Amino acid sequence: LFDLHIYYPWDKKRFVARALDSLRPAAFITAETELWPNMLWECRERSVPAFLINGRISDRTWGRINKRMTRRAASGIYSLFTELYLRDEEDARRLAAVGVDEKKLHVLGDSKVDALLARKNAAARDGWREKFGAPERPIFIAGSTHTGEDEKVIAAFGILRKKRPDARLVIAPRHPERAGAVASLVPEEYITMRLSTLAEGWDVLIIDKIGVLFDIYGVACSAFVGGSFADKGGQNILEPFSWGVPVQYGPHMEDFAQASRAFLAMGAAAQVADEEELAGVWSRLAADSGDGERWRRLSRDYFARSCGASMRTWKLIKKYL
Repeated sequence: LFDLHIYYPWDKKRFVARALDSLRPAAFITAETELWPNMLWECRERSVPAFLINGRISDRTWGRINKRMTRRAASGIYSLFTELYLRDEEDARRLAAVGVDEKKLHVLGDSKVDALLARKNAAARDGWREKFGAPERPIFIAGSTHTGEDEKVIAAFGILRKKRPDARLVIAPRHPERAGAVASLVPEEYITMRLSTLAEGWDVLIIDKIGVLFDIYGVACSAFVGGSFADKGGQNILEPFSWGVPVQYGPHMEDFAQASRAFLAMGAAAQVADEEELAGVWSRLAADSGDGERWRRLSRDYFARSCGASMRTWKLIKKYL
């Protein structure tokens, strides 16, 4: 719940000052990688505590700030925060290395995990399972794909179908307006449909609606997550795994590096270089279709350890209010 929803002021001193004069906040909180220097300076001058929540220092950010000419500037900006609540020990090490006071750094985990678990709706997932029909036919999903990734996913599916002719593929482009272009890439030998015109008998289904992918992940036996063959940092691998679905992704998963390391260590994920490796993983998973309980157990164990960051964050912020 919130009392007021407004546009963020342009980060210039006079606009920020006017906004703070009007709002008179008890605290300023920003998330993940958002840095607004003028807002942070104004908060410090007014003794308004400022917090970075769910903070992360991605490999890209680290590459920019970990240079002789930029370390001091980075340290100065990050040090304007009263405290920084970070997702991973590596994030804390990186900020300490550029000169941020370690007393300000708190590793609390990923707050998005709590929001993700709250979104799970088994009834909605079961509804999609019923709409898709043919439950005996395994479904493989490629979620949040970017331009250039769909071809690889479709090629992997073609290899898989030689071993599992009953397999089906769901592709959810990151931008649904690409649905037509993605559908045109699918060979004519497969019956291709869009979600908006769903009917029985499909082999390949293209998602052309927003807001449905998370629940649909729950019906899959495996999920490739996009933004990872393309150099986009990777999309959210926590979403399919929250349903106990094993995940695959390409070489780029920088934005979810912590989860990627944990998933790989558990054997719940596979990082693949190309469509042939992806097809190999899909073929093995199709052959081990009775392994679903193992994936669900790994998911339960991971999220039991990972949840609670939101409450830990709030408890620390509350001390300043």
